[in-house]
Amino acid sequence: MDGGTKTTVILIGVFGFCSAPIMILRLALRRIRQQDLNLGDYLTLAAIACVASRTGFAMVIVVWGNNNLPPSPQVFTATEIYQRVIGSRLTLVNRVVYNTYIWIQKSIVLLLYWQLLNELPSTHHIMNVYWIILAMTYVVVQAVTFIECHPFHLYWQVVPNPGNCTHARIQLSVFVALNIFTDILLIILPIPWLLRMQRSLKQRLLLVGLFSIGVLLVAIAIIRFPIYNRDTVQLNRNTWGSVEEFAAALVANVPVLYSLRRRRQAMSDEISPWPSHPLLLPRYRSR
Repeated sequence: MDGGTKTTVILIGVFGFCSAPIMILRLALRRIRQQDLNLGDYLTLAAIACVASRTGFAMVIVVWGNNNLPPSPQVFTATEIYQRVIGSRLTLVNRVVYNTYIWIQKSIVLLLYWQLLNELPSTHHIMNVYWIILAMTYVVVQAVTFIECHPFHLYWQVVPNPGNCTHARIQLSVFVALNIFTDILLIILPIPWLLRMQRSLKQRLLLVGLFSIGVLLVAIAIIRFPIYNRDTVQLNRNTWGSVEEFAAALVANVPVLYSLRRRRQAMSDEISPWPSHPLLLPRYRSR
């Protein structure tokens, strides 16, 4: 295993290890506050399963290789071919799992907005549009995963060389574009209501900042655009995917962790993402 591979394996493990505790902390604090789990929490459980699966798949892919890694100068042995075939098949599975993880985290964010803003004017229709957009973009990113190689077995063919279809530039481009698009939609959704709340400027800016950390995801997604050939190399894809995995966990869970950081009886001045504590709503200044 060369130095680049070792570094990638370490980064995959570190970011996977750091992502899961953020989500576990959310669930633990919910139980400590003696609150029932809501749909967002159950989706968080699914996201944890995705992180665990994706971390394991990615490590095997990086160590064993696939048919998207730089070709070896020597003739492949039967064992190397077997390992790369398995790595290539796991690459497809890994993309499906990773896409699912990212869109689960987006859904968790949208559920939080739904609970915070569901009593405000026109919110119901806007939220429905957002759910439709999330569903449609999820279907598209999953479908594009399987459209580049024809016949289909080229996705895991090692010898002879399957060609450029395994670079999956279309898949990565569509994923990144729709990822940025949906992240921007989620960032701008709560801003008008947050700015019009009857709170101090400092509090409003704090809340705007809290709900705008999704900008981090947009920045990471822009970096992942396959502008250069190196951006489709599997080591780079797995490295940046791990960074984005961790950032998505932060974006989806930090607002909830912020509201759970103190005991229930001490939350009168905090935001709360549950209908039983609609503390944003009474302080909203309607026009």
